[in-house]
Order: sequence, then C-alpha cells, then structure tokens
Amino acid sequence: MAKNIKLIIGSTRQGRKSELVAQWLVKQASEAGTTIEVLDLKKIALPLFDEPVSPMYKPIESPEAKKWAEQIASADGIVFLTSEYNRSIPASLKNAIDYLFAEWNGKKAGIVSYGYIDGGGSAAKHLKDIIEFVKMDVVSPEVAIHFNQDTFNDEGQFNDIDTALAEAKTSFLEVVKAL
Repeated sequence: MAKNIKLIIGSTRQGRKSELVAQWLVKQASEAGTTIEVLDLKKIALPLFDEPVSPMYKPIESPEAKKWAEQIASADGIVFLTSEYNRSIPASLKNAIDYLFAEWNGKKAGIVSYGYIDGGGSAAKHLKDIIEFVKMDVVSPEVAIHFNQDTFNDEGQFNDIDTALAEAKTSFLEVVKAL
C-alpha cells in the first residue's frame, strides 16, 4: 500500500520560491514512484493562532483547525519545505505547527530548506527543534538547497531550476524513502 506523504509549503509571502521548489520536488518523487500531496499554507490561510489553551491539552475546535487536523492526521509522513527568514522559519509555518499537537505525534518528518547563506540550515535547525517537541520523528538527511547570484534571472525566476536544485535530488529521494 502506498504511503500518504504530504509536503507543507511553509512560506506565504509574495514572490516566494517555495511553490516552484515544491513542484520540482513532487516531480522528482513522482518519477521515483512516490506520490506527494502539497499542502500550501498560503492557500490554507490559517488565522493567527490565538487560542486560550494549547492544543497539547485540548484540541482546537475552530473549523480551520479541524480541517487542518484532518489533513495532517491522514498523513503517514510529512515533508516540511521551509525558507529561511532572519535565520529561522517563516511565521506562517510556526503558526501552522502550533495549531496541532496530537496529530503530529509519532509521524515521520523530513526537512527541506532553502536560502542563500547556508541553504536554510539555520531555519532547518529551528524547525527540527520545534517538530521534535511535538513528538515527530525527523528522518535523515536534512536537505539544504543553496541559492546564489546565478540561481535567478533579473525577473526573479529560476534560470534553470533543474540545475539549481540538482544537488538536492538524491538527498530528497532518501528522505522520501525514509518516510
């Protein structure tokens, strides 16, 4: 039976590169025989978490939280795709994680980060701390996609996405297999 793998796009900002990176990752997995469903936090549009009680103690009852909980509960494994903002993860990703607790517990998780300085390594480190706290099992390797001045053209589009992300392919497919 095929596993239900989901990839969460953590960035919601204008001009983000994560949607294109996610599409490329899903294509690589598909070509290797694995189907991955994308959960785009920009489209999901969770309100800012402001519940009086943590979901660790009481499930959140809002319609948005219930739908989000169903999407995560049905997954066998999660790939977190994170950009790096000020050496950490986007607030949108932290917000989405904060909405749930039990639904994350015991699930396998892979991390794919991207950025200029260290391929999003600082964000990945913070994300790993957060998802281990909600009792997820982080699989190896962590995938860091390094952008440089030649990655994008003057319009902010990838010059050649296959070349730019080629080094991540093998590691990403190892993550998918481990999930």
